[in-house]
Amino acid sequence: MNRIVSASLMQPFLVILLTLVLTGAGTRSLQRLPVDAYPDLSPPSVELVTQWPGHAAEEVERLITVPVELGMNGIPKTTNTRSISLYGLSDVVITFQDGTDSNFARQEVFNRLGDLSLPSGVTPSVSPLSSPSGLIYRYVLQSSDRSPMELKTLEDWTVEPQYRSVPGVADDSGFGGGTMQYQVLLDQAKIAAVGLSATQVEAALAANNGNAGGGFYSQGGQFYYVRGLGNLSTLEDIGNVVLAVHDGTPVLLKDVGRVVIGIAPRLGEFGFEKQDDAVEGVIFLRTGEKTQDVLQRVEAKTKELNDHVLPKDVKVVPFYDRSDLVDVTTQIVKQNLLRGMLLVVVILIFFLYDFRAGLIVATTIPLALLFAFICLDLQHASANLLSIGAVDFGILVDGAVVMVENIYRQIAERKGTPLNIKEIIVDAAAEVDRPIFYAVAVIVVSFLPIYVLSGPSGTLFRPMADTMVFALVGSLIVTLTLLPVLCAWLMRKGVRERRNGIFDAIKSVYIKGLDFCLAHAWGTTFASAILLAGSLLLIPRIGAEFMPQLDEGALWVRATMPYTISFDESAKIVPKVREVLRSFPEVTTVASEHGRPDDGTDSTGFFNAEFYVGLKPYSQWTGSYRSKPALIEAINKKLQAFPGIIFNYTQPAEDAVDEAETGLKSALAVKVFGSDLDTLQQKGKAIKRVLEKVRGIRDVTLVKELGQPSLSIKIDRAAIARYGLNVADINGLITTAIGGDVATQVVQGEKQFDLVVRLEQQYRDNPEEIGNILVATPAGQQIPLKELADIQVTNGASFIYRQDNSRYIGVQFSVEGRDLAGAVEDAIAQVNKKVDLPQGYRLDWGGEYSEYTASRAQLNVILPLTLSLIFLLLFTLYSNFKFPFITVLGVLLSAPVGGIVALWLTGTPFSVSSGIGFLALFGVSVQTAVVYISYVNELRRGGIILSEAIREAAILRLRPIMMTALVAALGLLPAALATGVGTDTQRPFALVIVSGLFTRLLISIFLMPALYALVARPDDRLEV
Repeated sequence: MNRIVSASLMQPFLVILLTLVLTGAGTRSLQRLPVDAYPDLSPPSVELVTQWPGHAAEEVERLITVPVELGMNGIPKTTNTRSISLYGLSDVVITFQDGTDSNFARQEVFNRLGDLSLPSGVTPSVSPLSSPSGLIYRYVLQSSDRSPMELKTLEDWTVEPQYRSVPGVADDSGFGGGTMQYQVLLDQAKIAAVGLSATQVEAALAANNGNAGGGFYSQGGQFYYVRGLGNLSTLEDIGNVVLAVHDGTPVLLKDVGRVVIGIAPRLGEFGFEKQDDAVEGVIFLRTGEKTQDVLQRVEAKTKELNDHVLPKDVKVVPFYDRSDLVDVTTQIVKQNLLRGMLLVVVILIFFLYDFRAGLIVATTIPLALLFAFICLDLQHASANLLSIGAVDFGILVDGAVVMVENIYRQIAERKGTPLNIKEIIVDAAAEVDRPIFYAVAVIVVSFLPIYVLSGPSGTLFRPMADTMVFALVGSLIVTLTLLPVLCAWLMRKGVRERRNGIFDAIKSVYIKGLDFCLAHAWGTTFASAILLAGSLLLIPRIGAEFMPQLDEGALWVRATMPYTISFDESAKIVPKVREVLRSFPEVTTVASEHGRPDDGTDSTGFFNAEFYVGLKPYSQWTGSYRSKPALIEAINKKLQAFPGIIFNYTQPAEDAVDEAETGLKSALAVKVFGSDLDTLQQKGKAIKRVLEKVRGIRDVTLVKELGQPSLSIKIDRAAIARYGLNVADINGLITTAIGGDVATQVVQGEKQFDLVVRLEQQYRDNPEEIGNILVATPAGQQIPLKELADIQVTNGASFIYRQDNSRYIGVQFSVEGRDLAGAVEDAIAQVNKKVDLPQGYRLDWGGEYSEYTASRAQLNVILPLTLSLIFLLLFTLYSNFKFPFITVLGVLLSAPVGGIVALWLTGTPFSVSSGIGFLALFGVSVQTAVVYISYVNELRRGGIILSEAIREAAILRLRPIMMTALVAALGLLPAALATGVGTDTQRPFALVIVSGLFTRLLISIFLMPALYALVARPDDRLEV
C-alpha cells in the first residue's frame, strides 16, 4: 500500500490527470444511468390467457385449464403453476426461478403450445413480455361529444397500435367504453314463420361475406388482377343478405330481424372522476427495459397523438405516470445526500479544526460515487432509491479520515524538523495504509453476503450492495492516491494543531473512564455483555415483517362485493364509492376498474372493483390527516356506508406484485388445498372464523368459489332422437340464439368488427322465454326447447383456483396494529388447533409471510458466514487468532445494542432491511477496532511497554475513532429520519446503522482497550 502512496507523490500531475478523467467519465455515466423508483420485485413468469365465451367455470377448468397445466408440467426452472378458471376465461400463470431469462421462459412455453388438446377454435394467448410491476403509465381518452364506444374504437385501432410501436413498451391494454359490434337481432316468430333457425342465419351470413381472387389477365400490354368483391361493409349490406328462397321469393335478413351497431356484452367498466363510462389505456414496460427511457418515449408519443394523430376533439390525458414517482424519490435522495454530506463535512472540520483537511477528506465522497457510477454503467445497471439513497458517505470517508488525520497530526508534530512534506506523508501513510486496506476489505465483505439473498429481498438489496462495494473501492483508490497529493499541496507550509476545547473536555473525561476500565478489564467486559443481554431481551417485543411498505404516494383501493352480483347492480355502486374517495381534499384523481377488460388480462368478475386514488404530495396536506394511515382510516370509516362490501387498501405497483406472489388479490393468504369444492369451502369458512378472532388480523375474506347461480339446459337425448336432432344442433342453438355467436367480421379499412347473431332480448330474458325458443327440425317442424331439454336453475362454481395441479380455496387477510410474523404465527397455531383437515387436504401460508420465513432462513446462514469471513480477513491481517477474536467479540458486544434499542423505541419491526443494516453495521464497526489494535501493535513494536501502549493508543486514536464512527453515523442520519414517499425501505437499514454506531462508539472506546489488555502477552506477534 505504501508503494502506491509513494508513487502518487512522485507523479502528482498524473494523479490529478487521472482524477479529471474519473470526474468526466463518472459525470457522463451519471447522466446515462437510468433511475427507477424501486427495482422490480416480482419473479419471472409467463401468463396464458384463454377466452372461451359463454362457458361455465367447471367446463373452463376441465377442458382448458387442466390441459394447459398438464401441457406445461416439467418446464425447466419452474417454481409453481397457478391458475384461475371462471366464466368464459382461463388464466394460467407459470412462475420461474429468480434470475431465469424471460425469453427462455417464454420460448419454453411457446414450444409446448402446439401440443395442447383444446376445444375447437380455442387458442391460448401468451401475455406480453412484462412483469406484474411493469405498469408505468395510465391514461384516459377524453372528448366533449364522442360516445364511450367511439372512444373505445379509437383506443383499439388508433391509440394502442401507436403506443405498442414505442421501443420498450410491452403492451397497451384498453379498458372500458364497450367494444363495437354489428349485431343481428332475430325475431323468434319471424324466423319460425320462414322455417329457419338462428344457426342457419349465422351460416348464411358467413357464406355471404368475403372477397375472392381470380388470378390475372393481360390486355393491351397491361396486367390486370381479377377480384371478386363480396365483403359486407354497411348495415344495408347485412340486411339484404338472402337467407332462403320460398316460392321464388327471397327471404332477406331484414325480413326476420334487425341489424344494429351495438356493443359486446360488458365484462367490465372503467370510470374516471365524474365519468361513469370512460376509456382507459394501461401501458406496460417490457422486461429488462429502463423505466425512465421508455417513459420519455411514451410521453413523446402522447404529444404526437394529441397534436397530429387523433381528431381535434379527442385527447390522451395521462393520470398515472411512473416518472412522477421517480422524480419524487430522486428529490428525496438528493436531499438526503446533501444533508448527509454537509453533516460529514461539519464533523470533519470540527474535529480537525482545519478547513483544508475537512475539504480534502470530503473530496473522497463525490469521486467515490463517480467511480461507482462508472462501474454501474459498465454493467448496464440502473439506480434506485435504495441503491443510492442508502449510501453512507461516512463509511466512504472512514479510510480517508484515518489517513488525513494521521498525516495532519504527523505534520503538526514534526514541524521544524529537516524532513520534507512528502517524506512526512509517506511515513504517516505507512502507519495506517495497511489497516485502512483491511478495514475497507472487511466492510466490502460485510456486503458480499447480500448477493446470496434470493427472491424479492435479493432483488431489492443487490443494487445497493453493488453501489456500496464499487464506491468503497473507489474511496480506497482515492485515499491511497489523490489524498496524499492534496495534503502535500495544501499542507506544504505546515499545519498547527489548534486547541479544540470541546474535544479536550471529552478526552479528559474519557481518560478517567479509560483508566477505570483498564483497572477493571473483566468487569468492563462483563458489563458490556450484560448490556447486550438486556438489549436481546427486547427482541421478542420488536416483532418482525418481511419488508417495510414501499410508499408509492398513491392508494389502490379494492372493493369486494357479493360474488354473484350482476354487472348492472354493481355498476350502480362503483360511482358512489368513487364519489366518496373524491370527497377528500388530499385526493387528486380517482379512477375505477370494475370487472375485467375485454382481453381477459385481469381474471376477475363483476364483484371486483379497484380504484386508483392519486394523492397530493404529503407536504401539501393541510387538512386533519397528515399521514397516509390516518387518511386510510378516515376513508374506510366513510366507506362503511356500503354494507356487505369489503374494502382493502394497497398501492398500484404493490397490488400487482402481491397478486403475482400469492395468486390472490392480497399480500397475505392461507390456502386450503384439496379436490372437492364443497369441502374446501367448508374448511375455508372454518379458518375464516378462527382468523377473525386473532389479534392484529384484519380484512379477512374467504374467496368463495361456489354459489354462482346458473341456468342448466340438460338435453333429453331420447326426445331429440325422435325429431332427428343431435346434441350439436341444440348446443349450437344455445350458443347462437342465447349467447350470441360471431358469424363473421365486417371490415372497414384497417378496422375489423365482429358480426354477431342472437335473438332479440325479450326472447332470452328469463328461463320461461328460453324454454319457448323454437328449434327447427330436419322435417321442418318448430319444437320448443323445453320439450327437448330439462331447464332449471342450479348453483355452480363462480371460479376455481388451482396451484401445482391441485384445487385450492384462499382466505385473504391483512395485518394491522401488530407485527406480521407475530400475527401470522399466532394465526397458524390457532388454525392448527381448531381446524381439522381431511386426508389429502393441506394448508399453505403464502405471500409476504412465506417471503419473510425464506429471508429469515437466509439471514440465519448469512450472519454467521459474514462473521466468519470477517474473522478470516482479520486473521490474514494479524497472523494470529487472539486479535481477530477480540475484534469480533468487541463488535458483537457493542454494535447490536443500539440497533435493537432503536427498533424497539421507534416501533420498527425487524425486517430484511434492518437485517441488512446489521450486516453493514458489523463491517463498519470492525474498522474502529482495526484502527485501535493496529496502532497498539505499532507502539509496541516501537518499544513501548504493553500497558502504556494500550493506554496511549486509546488516547491518541480517540479522535480518528470518534470521527470515523460519527461521520459514518451522521452520514446516514437524514435517511434514518426521513419520512414520505420512498423512505420506508431505507429507513430501517439506516436506523440500525446510525444507532448501532453510536452505541458502538460509546462502548468500544472502553471495551476494546479492556479486551486487548485481557488477551495481550509480551510475546505476541505484532502486525499493523
